[in-house]
Amino acid sequence: MKVKIFVIFMIIITAKILEPNAKESNSYVNWQEGVVVSMAEASVKLNEEGEVLYGDSTEKTSIANGRDMAYLKAKELAIEKAFLAIDEIPVDSNTTVGQLMESDRDIREKIYLYMNDYAKFREMPAGYLKERCRLELKLGYIIDALNIDFPEEPFPLRADRDIATRYTSLIIDTRGLKIKPLLMPSVFQEDGLEIYGKNKVNGKAAVKNLIISYTHSEAEALKHKKAGRRPFFCTALKSLNGNPVISKEDVKRIFSHNDNISYLKKCKVILIIDR
Repeated sequence: MKVKIFVIFMIIITAKILEPNAKESNSYVNWQEGVVVSMAEASVKLNEEGEVLYGDSTEKTSIANGRDMAYLKAKELAIEKAFLAIDEIPVDSNTTVGQLMESDRDIREKIYLYMNDYAKFREMPAGYLKERCRLELKLGYIIDALNIDFPEEPFPLRADRDIATRYTSLIIDTRGLKIKPLLMPSVFQEDGLEIYGKNKVNGKAAVKNLIISYTHSEAEALKHKKAGRRPFFCTALKSLNGNPVISKEDVKRIFSHNDNISYLKKCKVILIIDR
């Protein structure tokens, strides 16, 4: 199976076969759950007499073997579609995962290995003569494969701290700003100072939780596993290179308690974005 995955992977990388709409092709990124998802199906091969064939050969076989071969084909197609979705994932406002894979062999090989070792496959019913396969791969494996440095620089210090208030997460409403999900997003203060991003968070937490998680409503944000019991809500003022900008007053409140810096390091940040 490793050889087949590698062949599919190299065909996609070298030929750059791209589909215009991932969801229409049953491959997409679920940013709320932090996973790449793809689904594909294949039919049992039959001859003109309606007898089951073994794969693409003319050898006759049982319906059970025919279904097994159809599932393996569906699995290959699901892998191919997953790579297509991964290719288009934006790392930041200027770069996609596909561009990094194209220029860095080490990244290509790591993503291939992670797909082989960590992708979850599930067989799903599709009819008597059809098999369907659903693939799921955590985005954290993609982040890990990119060999990104997380230096854990200190967060900005505030001399004008407000009354200390402890929060469990940061939720920023960006609706109306057309902000799109990124693997390596940042949060800026209104004067342009970066107050949150890959250079400040813990690398292991970024791989496990993603630097920022994305939802489409307050209700979804509150239900998210990152939110905790006491999230701090604020509204983004504008977008800067595809990243939210928040007010100095909100930043002052966020940094009012040392424990809040701890949750930021653990990537407990959620954006509410447009659907």
